[in-house]
Amino acid sequence: MREMLSSKSFKKLICVLMAIILVMGISAFSDTSVVSSFLSSVTLGLQEVSAAVSKELSGKSKKVLEAENSELSKEVTELRQQLVDYYDIKEENARLWKYYDLKKNYPSYDLLPASVVRRDPLDDFYSFTINKGSSDDVSVGDPVVTDKGLVGWISEVDFSTARVKTILSPDAKVGTLDAVSRDSGIVSGSVLYADKNLTTMTKLPAQNTIEAGDMVITTGISGLYPASLIVGEVVELKFDEYDTSTYAVIKPYENLTTVTDVVVITAFAGQGEISVGKVEDTTLPTEATETPTETTSSATEVE
Repeated sequence: MREMLSSKSFKKLICVLMAIILVMGISAFSDTSVVSSFLSSVTLGLQEVSAAVSKELSGKSKKVLEAENSELSKEVTELRQQLVDYYDIKEENARLWKYYDLKKNYPSYDLLPASVVRRDPLDDFYSFTINKGSSDDVSVGDPVVTDKGLVGWISEVDFSTARVKTILSPDAKVGTLDAVSRDSGIVSGSVLYADKNLTTMTKLPAQNTIEAGDMVITTGISGLYPASLIVGEVVELKFDEYDTSTYAVIKPYENLTTVTDVVVITAFAGQGEISVGKVEDTTLPTEATETPTETTSSATEVE
């Protein structure tokens, strides 16, 4: 605006307007033909000046708008990037708080936060790949958890990634305990329940007193998992007509079908050590291989 007021065209326009006012005052006392001729000349000049001013103002506005548009585009780009950074920081902050809570609850564990980078669409039991591998001291058999409980175990490892099998899989053989009734069993997945984010607790004592709502935890007897890791909650008891036994349907507190951030327990007290006498069971593990199998002819993973 200051530039417009100080421009030559604007000054000319002001002069012409003052001249018109002067002429209009004189016209009341002068010959109308002379005044008319003078006004025609002034009007022509005014049109020329007006056109020049309009052209100058229009050109300057375009330049200003282009400059402003360019500046605004840069600001929008910067704000978008800041928004992306904000969400990244927010997500990382939430992940670290979960990690902090786990570390506070289990100070003796060596914990490694990891993110899910890929899922196997052909796996009915929702295995996934994380962004940590052997270069991060991840090993086959390491337990995988979240702040809500047990997720599964490391089944394969390469240099920078690792595959995790979940406790929804029938390959899982996790020694568990009802925290209320103290009845023991083995958590193993089933194709009947995996899509509902449910697993099962089998090998229950015939006279068990397990009830819906009870919490299920790991026993720790095999050395493959730490003791007292939360596994889930009993949903219901069911009867298996094929082997005439009772089993419990367990709902993990974590949704294993959509989990995005996990923690690998790379070391814990008692890892690899078999504890005898904690829970009466005839199955014992051999090694923390990808998927421990049952001991009739081989070992079963029991914690």
